[in-house]
Amino acid sequence: MKIVIIGAGEEGSYLAKLLAQEKHEIVVVDHNPAKVERVEELLDVRGVVGHGSSAAVLELAGVFSCDLLIAATNNDEVNLLAARLGKCQGAKRAVVRVQSSDYLGYHRYFYQRHLGFDALLMPSELCAQEIVELVRQNQAVAVEKFAGGQIQMRRVVLTEGSALASKSLAKSKIPKQCLVTALIRDHQIIIPTGDTILQVGDDLLVIGKAESMDHLEREAGREVSKGRSVILVGGGEIGLSVARSLDYTPVRVKLVEEDKHRARELAEELDRVEVIQGDGTDLELLTELGVKDSDVYVSACGEDEKNLLGCQLAKNYGAKKTIALVKKPDYITLYQKLGVDAAISPRVLLAQHVLRYVRSGHVSSIAVIEEGKAEVVEMRAEEGSKIVSAPLAKVGFPAGAIVGSIVREGKVIIPRGADQVQAGDVCIVFAFLSSIPALEKIFSGRKS
Repeated sequence: MKIVIIGAGEEGSYLAKLLAQEKHEIVVVDHNPAKVERVEELLDVRGVVGHGSSAAVLELAGVFSCDLLIAATNNDEVNLLAARLGKCQGAKRAVVRVQSSDYLGYHRYFYQRHLGFDALLMPSELCAQEIVELVRQNQAVAVEKFAGGQIQMRRVVLTEGSALASKSLAKSKIPKQCLVTALIRDHQIIIPTGDTILQVGDDLLVIGKAESMDHLEREAGREVSKGRSVILVGGGEIGLSVARSLDYTPVRVKLVEEDKHRARELAEELDRVEVIQGDGTDLELLTELGVKDSDVYVSACGEDEKNLLGCQLAKNYGAKKTIALVKKPDYITLYQKLGVDAAISPRVLLAQHVLRYVRSGHVSSIAVIEEGKAEVVEMRAEEGSKIVSAPLAKVGFPAGAIVGSIVREGKVIIPRGADQVQAGDVCIVFAFLSSIPALEKIFSGRKS
C-alpha cells in the first residue's frame, strides 16, 4: 500500500517505522525539517517538509494516489483538515488521530459524515477501554467496543448447565438488546437462523449494548465477576475515562489524585467512585486504602517511572493484579520483566488499530474474526442505496452477512428484520470476507 502519514512526532514516526517494516510505501509529512530529516535517516521512507493542512504539500506527498492517509499531528484541527483535503484530492481512505474528546461521543459520526474521513482514533480512549476490560475481567473470550463504547461484541462460550443450550435460537432467552450474529462450532463459522439449535461448546459472537451482556453471560453459564476492588492512581484524561466507565458497575473504585484542585473536580463529577487526594506511591496511603486486599491496582499517571514504581509497591504489598500506563513502547518489555501484569501504551494501541485497517485492506474493519475468516465492519448508508429502500429482512443481504446494530445520530439500535436503515445511519455489520464487496454496493448509492 501507499500510505501518507501527516506528522513526524512520536506517534507518526512509530507508525512509519512499523508500516515500513511491512514493506509499504511510506511518505511522511511534517512542517519541521529536522523531524523529516531524522525519519528519512532512520527509516526507509520519503519525507516531505510542509504543513499537512496545505493542499499543495499533500499533492507533493502524492496523496492523490495513496491508499491510506493517516493524520497524526499534535493538532486535532490540522488532522481533520488534512484528512478532508486528502480525501478530496483522491486518497482512498483517511484515519484521523485526535486528542480531544470533543470529537467523540454523540458527534463522532456527525464529524465523520460531514468531513469524510473513515475512522477517528483517540489513543487515550483506546487505553481507557483496554484498562476497563482488564479490570472487569469478565469471562467472555474476547470483547470489542464500537460506536464510542456504546456497543460491544463479546465471544461467549456455552458451558454445561447453560440455559441456552439445546434450545433453538428463537426460543433462547437472549436479551432484547443483544443479537447473536454468528457462532463458531468445530472451527466453522455459522450464521444462525431462529431454528439453529445451540449446543454446549458453541462460541457465540454477540453484538449488543454493554448493560445486557452480563445477563447474557449468566444465561450462557458463565460467572460474571462482581464486587472487584480497584485502586486507580491518576485522575487525568485516561484515569477519568476509566473511572466513568466503572462508576455504575459493581466494581468498587478508589481514585487517587495528587493535585488537590483536580481531586475536588473529580469528586464532584463521579458518583460512586471514592476520590482521595494524595500520592499513589505513598506506602502509608496505600496501606490505608487496603492495597493488600485490592484485586487491581492501576497507575495511569503522566510519568512512566512513577507508574512502574507504584505497580511494584502495590504488588509487593498484596495487590492481585497491576496495570500500568506506558508512554514509551520500549518500556513495555521492561515493565513485564519487573512484574507488572499489564502495560498499556497509547502509541502501541493506536498502531495496532491502524495496522488492523491496513492488513484488512479497508479501513471500515473494526474487528477480525478467526484469523481473518470474517470481519466486523462499519458501513454508512448512503442516500439512494439499496439498504434504505426496504426493511432489513427484504434487503437481500449476501450469504454470511448480518447487521448487528444501527447508530443513528448517536442513538444505538439493535435491529430486527422489520427495522429499516435510514440514509446517514452507520451500521455495525458482521460479514464473511467474500460478502464485503456485495455489502459495499448495498450500502452505496451505486445502482450497479
